Amino acid sequence: MAIIKMKRLTLLALNADRDNIYNAIVRSNCVQLKRSADIDSFVEKDESQAREKVLASVSRVEESIRYVEEVADKFNSAHKKREEKIAIQKNSFARPKTEIDFDYYLGFGKHSEAIEQSLSVLDGFRESIMRLETLKTQCEAELSKLELYRELPHPTDWYRDTETSLVRLSQLPSNEWDELCNMANEYETVAVENAGGDASTVLAVVVAHKSEAVFFEKAAALGLVKCNLSTDVLPRATIESLERRIGGINKEIDDTIRNVAEFAEHIPEWKVYVDYLLLCEKKLSADGDIQQTASTFVLEGYYPAEKETDVERAIKDVSENIVLSFDEIADDEFAPTLTRNNKFTQPFEFVTNSYSAPDYHEVDPNPVMSVFYFIIFGLMVADIGYGLVLVALGLFATYAIKQKTGMKIMLQMFGICGISAIAVGVLFGSVFGYTVWDKIFPDPSHPIHNGIIPNPAEYPMVMMIISLLFGVVHLAAGVGCNMAVKIKHKQTLSAWLTDFPWIVVFAAFVLAIFNSALDMAEYEPYEVLRLPPIVSRISLYVCLGALAVALVFAGLGTKGFLGKVIKSFGSAYGIINYLSDIMSYIRVFGLMLSSAIMATVVNQLGAMVGGSGGFGYVLAAFVLVFAHLFNLAMGVLSVYIHNGRLQYVEFFGKFYTGDGMLFVPFGSDTKYTLVS
Repeated sequence: MAIIKMKRLTLLALNADRDNIYNAIVRSNCVQLKRSADIDSFVEKDESQAREKVLASVSRVEESIRYVEEVADKFNSAHKKREEKIAIQKNSFARPKTEIDFDYYLGFGKHSEAIEQSLSVLDGFRESIMRLETLKTQCEAELSKLELYRELPHPTDWYRDTETSLVRLSQLPSNEWDELCNMANEYETVAVENAGGDASTVLAVVVAHKSEAVFFEKAAALGLVKCNLSTDVLPRATIESLERRIGGINKEIDDTIRNVAEFAEHIPEWKVYVDYLLLCEKKLSADGDIQQTASTFVLEGYYPAEKETDVERAIKDVSENIVLSFDEIADDEFAPTLTRNNKFTQPFEFVTNSYSAPDYHEVDPNPVMSVFYFIIFGLMVADIGYGLVLVALGLFATYAIKQKTGMKIMLQMFGICGISAIAVGVLFGSVFGYTVWDKIFPDPSHPIHNGIIPNPAEYPMVMMIISLLFGVVHLAAGVGCNMAVKIKHKQTLSAWLTDFPWIVVFAAFVLAIFNSALDMAEYEPYEVLRLPPIVSRISLYVCLGALAVALVFAGLGTKGFLGKVIKSFGSAYGIINYLSDIMSYIRVFGLMLSSAIMATVVNQLGAMVGGSGGFGYVLAAFVLVFAHLFNLAMGVLSVYIHNGRLQYVEFFGKFYTGDGMLFVPFGSDTKYTLVS
């Protein structure tokens, strides 16, 4: 359970073998490349333009994938019959990535020409759809203009002035039509006729003698305006022609959309192509990082020391014209971090890496952090029923999700933490918010009638004190980890004189205040834990003595007497920081209390709903299941955040540097495929 030892690889080979060497490194899956050190008479090659071209191809393919998936989904939504739908090949929840072998992956370049041709055909279809959509929009706009004239019995050009009369084909708001008719009745030689229109507009034909042209000026106040459409054919004929044309365009669009949707069968191959292009981009990036001459190149990388034989064999199988050098990592030299932990600890690496990966030269925090994360999670959830649900969820992820994904790791971590929730739930006697200890031991005088840990709503001080005392233990463990870091870096004296005294301070402090904590808790069953007064007094003296040692030697390694004094005063001020950190653990009590109260409220709600009997029982069961799952989901989200915060700030703040870079073998970080 530690950070794996890494070594540095230096390789000198012929340029002709470069691609084969890259492929061998990809196949070995245990070398991370780095920028080569400058070498006299060697140069670096600028591959930025070539990389940009490859990345542009990647963007084009991914955009095509998104477009085809979107079009295929819309096509299937519009075609309800199963036989008309297009099959869309999508990866399953269990296997989110397509599994392929190395030979197929590394040799995928032979398929690139065919894929590029299919993408060009797809681009042609897309352009056709855009052109047809534009044409359809134009026709619909023209149809919208003509719709008002659908019932007009003559072409618009038919309505023109005569020698004695003014003839106007006009538009008028529908609500002004009656007013226009009343106005026309006031004139002897004015006639109006409703020639059609729609709900908001009337198409009016107005005929007036030239001597009464003033009518049009007055009617303009009502909104009467002359139509500006000029046609020498019946508008209905033009409308019907446009409708037929739009129908033809729609059919052509539908046919083209079907052609696009049928490309869905190529999506799995295109996704492999994306990862192949990204590998090509990585090779070009590596080309820019290596030192080379006209015929040779020098490549450097990192690999796990235990894999040295595998790396050497994989590379030398490519060519005999290779010179290899394997070197140790210096104490001040960067190296990527690769951790190896047991099955319990591995999922918790997700928490640490979300904050910052460990530096290669420091101690792996995961073995210790995982234990405390596990316990704190249980204290915050503290329910047997919720714990069983989380364990079931973890088992489901383990056996249902076949590939290693972030979702699988997180669910496995929650499943492991569910065991802690069950254990703490047993101490409380809580099952989905229902208490069980008082049912098993109904006698109120029984020592555990209220639970080994009592209900926090009835005895809030008990759980609050437990949370704070656990915080002291957690902080002491952080200081202990800092001791381990110093010892690893050969700072043993500082570890024992500046860090170990603080661990003694924490331990003695807990013993010194233990009886006072029992007094504050006021929980009679805990009285059997009371320590003899002499233990409390001795612990207080030990605490003060260890604190004095910690303050005196705080300046160890600092130059000058004044510097040592300032360092000691700074360490004394650190007591306030420790107290502040300890108070942060009240959040453990707060989250556990809120979850327990919510569970109790849910149970009361279920009892109210089910009180009517009959169908009420069914409804109550639904309410209980849904509400408890909701409470669990919200609780786990809060626990994940606040538990992580206690690790990141209070625990890691005592020793952890972070800022490391995880070891990622060259070519292993694929996006859509899983290569094996």
